[in-house]
Amino acid sequence: MTKELSALTKNASPAIISDITYKTVDQKKMKLDIYQPLFSQNKRVPVVVYIHGGGWASGDKSEIHNDYRKVLLHALLTEGYAVISIDYRLTNRNGIHFPAPVLDCKDAIRWVYKNADAYHFDTEKIGLWGTSAGAHLAMLMAYSTDTDFYGAAELKKYSSKVKYVLNNYGPVDLEALFRPGVSNFKLWLLKFYDKKRYNTRQSRLATFTGLDIRAQREEISNFVSLYSPVKYINRQTVPTFTLHGDTDKTVSLEQADILEKVLTKNGVPHELIVYQGEGHGLKSLNKVQIDELTIRSLQFIKGALDK
Repeated sequence: MTKELSALTKNASPAIISDITYKTVDQKKMKLDIYQPLFSQNKRVPVVVYIHGGGWASGDKSEIHNDYRKVLLHALLTEGYAVISIDYRLTNRNGIHFPAPVLDCKDAIRWVYKNADAYHFDTEKIGLWGTSAGAHLAMLMAYSTDTDFYGAAELKKYSSKVKYVLNNYGPVDLEALFRPGVSNFKLWLLKFYDKKRYNTRQSRLATFTGLDIRAQREEISNFVSLYSPVKYINRQTVPTFTLHGDTDKTVSLEQADILEKVLTKNGVPHELIVYQGEGHGLKSLNKVQIDELTIRSLQFIKGALDK
């Protein structure tokens, strides 16, 4: 973002169209917000779809205003991108499990294609941005094909293709993350030495799969493999930009390393930035780091769209 443009937009507020229903499922209206670019000049504009985190079980589309995200949001709008922040069904113990969030995210992208003319979206320049669990969903959306994960019948005929994905500290290999095949003894050790981590793991697996953690280990292993973005990577996979902290205890840096190796093996353009001393969420980044993050993200997006 140039200094001149930054000065012009310092006090500018984006136009927001809030709570648009992109589909209705089980009598629940699924919503999204559209942030319109500050300078569009009535021409087709590129689109960034943001997917929030929260362990697939909490959070909402307003999280785009938190911490460094609000800076990147404003920079994207200043540079002429429309940004869409979406809600999706959150998993719980009472019947909402995967693939519900996946189907919702796919349908939100298909909604963008369906409504491109009404909102002047450039469907040749759509990208995804996700944080934590939202980054997992963003990568799963970006790496899977149009024929994967159909949801609403009225959106089925529309594309879900994107040009790139911004992965902010997201899990890519759920088997490595959850380790569903771990022995009872190792689980006991985890429960004894790190009860909080044990409880989080058990809760996530239960809400994610809806399966019996003790009795259906093989089924759970197959289940989490199906929803691991790394399993979908091939030589046609879109460029990927990853941010991660090296002290992340929620989604370890191992996940970013796994992703890097598979992307490299398949010749996929990618970039990884690791922040020393940062934990999950990159919550203690300073202004200089946030400015650099923003510039690097914009550069990556431009490079991906220019290919």
